[in-house]
Amino acid sequence: MSHSVTTLRSLASAAQVSIRSSGCTAGAARVVRAAVLMSRAASGPTPQIPQARSTRAGGGSHVTRTENRAEDDPRGPCVKRPRRHAIDAVSTGARCNGHMLDPLKRAALAAQITGPVLGPEDEGFAAECAPFNLAVTHRPCVVVGATNSADVQAAVRFAAQRGLPLAVMATGHQATVPADDAVLITTHRMAQVSIDPAARTARVTAGARWQQVIDAATPFGLAPLNGSSPLVGVVGYTLGGGLSPTMGRAHGWAADHVTFLEVVTADGELRRVDAASEPDLFWALRGGKSNFGVVTAMEFALFPVEQLWAGGLFFDGADAAAVLHAYAQVTAGAPDELSSSIALLRLPTLPGVPAFLADRFAVHVRVSYLGPATEATELVAPLRAAAPVLADTLGPMPYASFAQIHNDPADPAPFMERTAMLHSLTDEAVEEILAAAGPTADCPVHFVELRHLGGALARTADNAVGHRDAQFALWVVGVGAPDAFTVMNAYADEVLQRMRPWSTGGRYLNFMAAQDTEVPDVRAAYDEGDYPRLRSIKRRFDPDNLFRLNHNIPPEEHPMPDDELRLLIDHAAIADALHRYTAGLDLGDTDLLTSSLTEDAMVDLTPATSKIGLDFPALKPRDTVVGALIPAVGPLDTSHVISNIRATVDGDTAHVNCYAMAQHYLPGEGPTPDRTRHALMMNRYDADLTRDGSTWRISRLTIDNAWFEGDATVLLPGD
Repeated sequence: MSHSVTTLRSLASAAQVSIRSSGCTAGAARVVRAAVLMSRAASGPTPQIPQARSTRAGGGSHVTRTENRAEDDPRGPCVKRPRRHAIDAVSTGARCNGHMLDPLKRAALAAQITGPVLGPEDEGFAAECAPFNLAVTHRPCVVVGATNSADVQAAVRFAAQRGLPLAVMATGHQATVPADDAVLITTHRMAQVSIDPAARTARVTAGARWQQVIDAATPFGLAPLNGSSPLVGVVGYTLGGGLSPTMGRAHGWAADHVTFLEVVTADGELRRVDAASEPDLFWALRGGKSNFGVVTAMEFALFPVEQLWAGGLFFDGADAAAVLHAYAQVTAGAPDELSSSIALLRLPTLPGVPAFLADRFAVHVRVSYLGPATEATELVAPLRAAAPVLADTLGPMPYASFAQIHNDPADPAPFMERTAMLHSLTDEAVEEILAAAGPTADCPVHFVELRHLGGALARTADNAVGHRDAQFALWVVGVGAPDAFTVMNAYADEVLQRMRPWSTGGRYLNFMAAQDTEVPDVRAAYDEGDYPRLRSIKRRFDPDNLFRLNHNIPPEEHPMPDDELRLLIDHAAIADALHRYTAGLDLGDTDLLTSSLTEDAMVDLTPATSKIGLDFPALKPRDTVVGALIPAVGPLDTSHVISNIRATVDGDTAHVNCYAMAQHYLPGEGPTPDRTRHALMMNRYDADLTRDGSTWRISRLTIDNAWFEGDATVLLPGD
């Protein structure tokens, strides 16, 4: 077995120690259990992924399919979390936003679904919702274990009809927004893989993992642009761009080689999209991750590769400066066939960590080369000569053994991650990294890593994967109990700030986590010109932002034309003038009433007063209006309600019709019908108004009476 180590497995034990020292809560208990499982896994075999089985499809063309049966769940002994909701959940249904999820409606959903439909009170709910990255905990209203596209469609329609957000999870390696009070779709049961060796393509369904694709493709001498871990989901990785540590610089982003997608959009429709059919949606999905729908199937290209020249070099951390400078030199002139990364490691003394790495600062260089060993040896010579090597695992490697390059963890753990894209790795940039994470730095995280970009990754492609001008992706990773993330994230902020002079301003979406879900963070994952287009496409396919529990791209806001906005403002100001008029009467406020009228205003109450036997002449100008109405109405207990305003605006004038219900009581009597004199009337207002700057004023008001009830003499001045 090589000296490469599954470092995160061992660090999970550190998380367990940290949690125990702070007292084990219900949430921490889940992490403890995960850590225990991970410690066991570190000393035992990796959980087995179902192997491919071959069949033939017409014409003698080989098609290989793999699938996961329920009993062969690739998550292995995944975290069975305590039923935290069993006590506070009501047996009649699950709570969403404080409201009960109708059990009959949930039963109707379950009747449409082939897989399990679980609520918080159900056995298996916590395990079904458990992500690989335990930094987040999902508490949905209901979780749907989809087995096919029809299940996904039913779940999407259920969420949309009830205004519930919808989240999708295949493996949960990337921590984003907790799926609380939501509908969560898990796709790990949808894990079919088929290979067409003649076309050099693979077709996968939503929950397939890279190990399954490798197992199915390598017997035909083919390989995909997979990630560093065999357990990561194929679809999510690819929709986020897909940076392959084996062949990325040789062939580009995984998203660049997708030929078609099947996706359930927010309307519940299953669409097959490619460059010719729904090209905008096809463009947005490749880079937009889960913002535009639930991808249920995907086809992508494979490459004729059977063997890599790959592995790693380990150095003592005291030699970090020499190794980093040598790495900068090697990558500056590297051919496209050479993909590599370098990580500054700080691993504690734990079972599974080799003695030469335990409790020390070390440097790990990872290499993958597509070419002859003689060329590879020459390319890495400056690295081997930079400092004494603790371990050297470089050499020929069957592609099926790619996981040995990074040896990523096989078991869940809580971890944080932060990222930035760099345009160069100059001597000054190397020195800044050393100051932040080198031998003398106070570094609370476990990895500070650089992945070399460029090569084919810099080539343009018709999709939303951006920042192709970047030369390196910086990645900061810390593993441990979630309460340690505050310190780790503060440190990561400092590192990113230090590296700003070399940053493109961009970020790699697949390396972003729950700390980077605000709009400015997500915007930074895309090229400046692409983000507005993504928002526009989002508005077409998900206008209500159903798919928002992710690194969200909000729908484009439909800007109101200036003339419509002006009219809306005018209508509000006109209504305000009418309310100022009636409020001035209600409050006996001379200034308020005056502010509602033009200087030459005329108010004609004759049509209304004549119907109730009163003689009240038309009043003009404003001073006369105010002088007559305030003494007449002001002393009364009066209340007006304006309704049904209809306004027509023509430049700086407007014509308005509305209703005004007015109730008048004698002072101090109030509404005691058995002894109170009162006047209750519904009046019709017909008014002309004039613009005065940003406000409007009444120039003419004619008041007619629709109906009247009460004692008209209440309205007589001085009575």
